[in-house]
Amino acid sequence: MVEPDDELLMKKACAGDQEALCTLFEGYGPGILGRIATNIPAQWRSLLTAEDVLQEAYTDAFLEIASFTPRGPDSFQAWLFTIARNNLRNAIDALEADKRGGGRRRIVPRSTDESLVALYDTLCVTHSTPSRQAAQAEAQTELLRAIDQLPDDHRRTVLAYDVEGRGIDEVAQELNRSAGAVFMLRSRAHRALRRIMGSSSRYFSDSP
Repeated sequence: MVEPDDELLMKKACAGDQEALCTLFEGYGPGILGRIATNIPAQWRSLLTAEDVLQEAYTDAFLEIASFTPRGPDSFQAWLFTIARNNLRNAIDALEADKRGGGRRRIVPRSTDESLVALYDTLCVTHSTPSRQAAQAEAQTELLRAIDQLPDDHRRTVLAYDVEGRGIDEVAQELNRSAGAVFMLRSRAHRALRRIMGSSSRYFSDSP
């Protein structure tokens, strides 16, 4: 069990010591799991578990630990809980949007080209319109190249849900995950794609 004032473990974890990070998970995870469980609305408990949320939070923490700065004995617990809470919110938002028919930005494309343009627009979070040439060639090529760099589950999620337009139940069954876990995977995949692609200014313009 992690001692609340054991800041040495935090410093080691930030320096890349995975054993120290796992020890922190073991110490603080159970308490966070209980807090997350109480925050899952009853209507989504068949599609999303606290264990789903915590496992995705662990993955995010592994990826982002270098950015964490210890600020006292409770700082790691607070940081990990914030990650878990944000993942939970993302999953609930996505589940609610899917229940409404996919949300405002979710469309069933008529072609792969259209689905790639829609995904690019979602990733760029902009009101800009894809230039015709970029939409037909460069942007799609760049996006597909970026998708290929994703970890397997992330790549399969984006291709199945965003590009092929398949339903969340089908994607979840294929990945052997809950629907909520798939939406958390998708959220992380989108963040990774934004990092890989960088600025969208090369492909998007403000003119229709």
